[in-house]
Amino acid sequence: MFAALGIAGSTPSCYTGVNGSPPLCSTCNGTCLQSSGCTCSNSTSCLPDARFCSLNSSSCCLPNLSWNPDLACCTADPYCISACLADEVCQYVNQTAVCVANATYYKALGLNVQNTTSSVACKGSNMTISVSKNLLEILHYKPSASTLLQSNCSGANESILQGQRMYSLTVQTGGGICGSSMVKNATHVSYTNAIIVPGNTDNGLVTVSELSVAFTCTYNISMWISLFTVFKPVLDTQNLDAGGTNGDGLTSLAAYSNPSYTNPMLQSEQQDLQIGSTLYFGMSTQFPDPAFVLRIDQCFATPTSDGSGSIKIQLIQGGCAVNSGPYTEVLENGKSKEVRFSISSFSFRDYNTVYIFCDARLCSQESGKCSSCAGSRDVLEESKQFSLGPFTFIDPVDNSAVSHKGLPFTVLVASLLSAWILLMSEF
Repeated sequence: MFAALGIAGSTPSCYTGVNGSPPLCSTCNGTCLQSSGCTCSNSTSCLPDARFCSLNSSSCCLPNLSWNPDLACCTADPYCISACLADEVCQYVNQTAVCVANATYYKALGLNVQNTTSSVACKGSNMTISVSKNLLEILHYKPSASTLLQSNCSGANESILQGQRMYSLTVQTGGGICGSSMVKNATHVSYTNAIIVPGNTDNGLVTVSELSVAFTCTYNISMWISLFTVFKPVLDTQNLDAGGTNGDGLTSLAAYSNPSYTNPMLQSEQQDLQIGSTLYFGMSTQFPDPAFVLRIDQCFATPTSDGSGSIKIQLIQGGCAVNSGPYTEVLENGKSKEVRFSISSFSFRDYNTVYIFCDARLCSQESGKCSSCAGSRDVLEESKQFSLGPFTFIDPVDNSAVSHKGLPFTVLVASLLSAWILLMSEF
């Protein structure tokens, strides 16, 4: 009604009511509050005079009126605070001015569903599909209600991409997640899913069939990507930070079954491993700042899940292999976003389990010590402890459980003593 009573013409002007109704706030001792808008002293609604409302927003105005910041008053003409895109117009929807798809614009172009724009973003841990909002709405679809192949994977987010208003859905990379399928070879892995856009039935009519737009992301198999190709890997994931530096430091320590670090070990495979076989361990981080690399300062093994137990043997100290007990090889440490090392599997006398604990941190390359064999007494970056296990082992000779076997007691004692002497030498 207010829009119909507004002053006609192409140039917007302040709306002042009709025959003094509603009254101007200046004539009725009115005030403007965020919670209640503009009201007279008797609590009835009023219209703010030009530059009267310091709220400077549509909360100053009655329904079907818009706050025009250029005029500093309410207008009957719809005014969208955020500028509309080239394919949109500003209109009143539910008594509020919003940008909506310009039907005249699209009809003049003669576009149909085949012209629907989609965009796919492939990241290391997830993939995102986006479809054009305005064209789909003009064609009687409801992109805000889109889902992935698994219908409970919903919650589309609206955004602007390359000058178009889009609805997007994001899914974690991994076979079976939200209906995703996976194809893997020796060097690459591909994940495929689809966004399902239903027809708009808000008016009770079904005029279009649901739209399905398939999308695929293909990745080179890296240490990080490989973790998403299996179900339940032997894995510990935490966030690392670098002294307040912004960024996502999601970091994972995992066990692998091959020296190329492309086949993560499954939780079901960490039992009954042969003593003397090689176990491969890899750590990788998603921390984006190129000034920082990933470094493991120390790793040790213990037969119990409590890393503070008294029985332990050092595997890595000061960033390098100790090799006073089970053979350990550090292949890469403090040079990139990945750390790789391996150990020759073993067990503790009178125990049938082994747990691996590692202290890791993000290291500033400016220090020049990220890849050196040095202690950590001068380290400023915060480290966190990661753990994997339990691993259990069998004797390859008789294929029996080794609850009574493992390293000879004298070798184990010598190993523990050597590790203790090395640790004390750093103080």
